[in-house]
Amino acid sequence: MTLIAFHDGDDNSSLDVWHNCALKIEKNMSFVSLTDKQAEKAEVALVWNPPKGRLAELKKLKLICSLGQGVDHLWKDISLPASIPIMRLIDPFMSHALSQWVIAVLLDFLRDGSFYRSKREKREFYKLSQRDTFGMDVAVYGVGAIGSVVANTLKNLEFRVTGWSQTQKPHLLFEQETGKSAFQKLIKSNLIHICLLPLTKSTKSLFTKDIFMQMPKGAYFINAGRGEQVDEMALLDAVRTGHLSGAALDVFCEEPLPKTHPFWDEKKISIWPHVAAQTNPETVIRQIIDSIQAVKLGRRPINIVDPIRQY
Repeated sequence: MTLIAFHDGDDNSSLDVWHNCALKIEKNMSFVSLTDKQAEKAEVALVWNPPKGRLAELKKLKLICSLGQGVDHLWKDISLPASIPIMRLIDPFMSHALSQWVIAVLLDFLRDGSFYRSKREKREFYKLSQRDTFGMDVAVYGVGAIGSVVANTLKNLEFRVTGWSQTQKPHLLFEQETGKSAFQKLIKSNLIHICLLPLTKSTKSLFTKDIFMQMPKGAYFINAGRGEQVDEMALLDAVRTGHLSGAALDVFCEEPLPKTHPFWDEKKISIWPHVAAQTNPETVIRQIIDSIQAVKLGRRPINIVDPIRQY
């Protein structure tokens, strides 16, 4: 029997859901809350934002599975066991869902959704001139498992897409750029900027006041990467002064977003509660079980994280 210590970052209300999904494939598995004393016998931890220091207390641990595609929540724990392999989820369901969210917020901006909703409230039947979006330049920062799907979807909608990443990715069907100079070029030459980067030491505080001011006047910023990649007050200022047309945000430096945060008062900033792509137990449980079985057989688990690159 494989004991799995589970923590979903909230109240563990989804523990039974995950357990039932696992049992459909592998009967010899048992789930227990990470905070339970019994968890110290667990060989596997399936977690999101676990309490700091808790994983180090699990002396029989052989594998850590992140409950999402991001793993930055794990690096916050300085006592994280360095010898334990970490896997992240790579799921076409999540990539598809996030690409839909990007399309939804982007098209809502380009087709003046906010304006027409305000007119509806006033019962005013009024038209704006439609933007010409054919071949519009769009920069996608981060073209991994999720970003590449988003970029391809945008390309299929006739946007002119350029993806940016730390290293060149093979076999992609859109233009790619790498390196700092290319990042600066994309910032200055694209009207739409979409951040889907993992949070690492090199991407933290990447979008600063200087970067926002280098974007073309009227540019639009979309972030489903991580909140810590953005200087939030600089973004707010760029929107309020009119340099940026607005922003759509699914992630924030502090979550839940505090009720006193000034973003709430800015109508040109669309706020989403980190729901662009939610983990689906049904579609990811197989890769988790495959990784558990691989570790038990002394093999390398799938989707393993490089602790140096931090993703």
